[in-house]
Amino acid sequence: MKRTVGLIVDSTFGMDKSYAKTEHITIVPLKVLIGNEEYIDGTFDPEIAIQAMKDGLQIKTSQPSPEVFMEAFKEQLEMFDEVLCLTLSKSLSGTFNAATLAKTIFENPHVHVVDSETTISGGTYLAQKMVEFFEGGHKITEGLAYLELLKEKGSLIFTVDNLQTLVRNGRLGKVSAFIGNILKVKPILRFRRGVLELEHKVRSHQNVLLYLVEEVKKMLETNPVEVIIDYVDQSVSAKELQHAIYNLGDKVKVKLAGIVSPVISAHIGLGGLGVYLTYQ
Repeated sequence: MKRTVGLIVDSTFGMDKSYAKTEHITIVPLKVLIGNEEYIDGTFDPEIAIQAMKDGLQIKTSQPSPEVFMEAFKEQLEMFDEVLCLTLSKSLSGTFNAATLAKTIFENPHVHVVDSETTISGGTYLAQKMVEFFEGGHKITEGLAYLELLKEKGSLIFTVDNLQTLVRNGRLGKVSAFIGNILKVKPILRFRRGVLELEHKVRSHQNVLLYLVEEVKKMLETNPVEVIIDYVDQSVSAKELQHAIYNLGDKVKVKLAGIVSPVISAHIGLGGLGVYLTYQ
């Protein structure tokens, strides 16, 4: 059965370009400003942003314009009857607002803009599941209901070296940052349905890995689990975590997604390591 619903995502989803091309997904890019140099998210080596943070350079990001989204709408409507546009959580960026404004200007009832209420691997997971769902012949109304079920089942847990980056970008309260930074504890944060909270504190990086593994174990008590691992500059720890979760047995599916989008790196800072957890 021919798929009738197209998909648009923004560049923070970290969507594989070959997969996006094969599945006819349009990626709308955000921009990254490092010093006086402007970069298009998803088109340059993310290590550039990481090195800039290590060097103490200021990094700014900007959302796509409504005009860019409207071009994406046009492109998708040439191929599909309906279009689903997914953006990173509106609590993290104005990208959702830009897409919504574009929809208002575009005035086409076949365009549907939805806040993913997540980011990085969470967004990628939702996008891929939606493509699979629509490939099965489902219509947009069914898809929107299915998307809500998917969002309810998953959450993102991550740690960073210092919470000040999140505070400076307005993503976390100063009180939470103070609690997380005292005595050099490692903060563990959970991002679920667009809400970011300081969930736990541990004394070492190794304890972060243990905590994440334990969270997977808890979920496995009821259903099979899927885990996707992302990081900023923690590739070794990410591989250690992948190995530990893999050893939990065949009821868990674990994937190492790699370095997060430079836009996301700029907002969470160095030391970022996270997992998207969801029931299969």
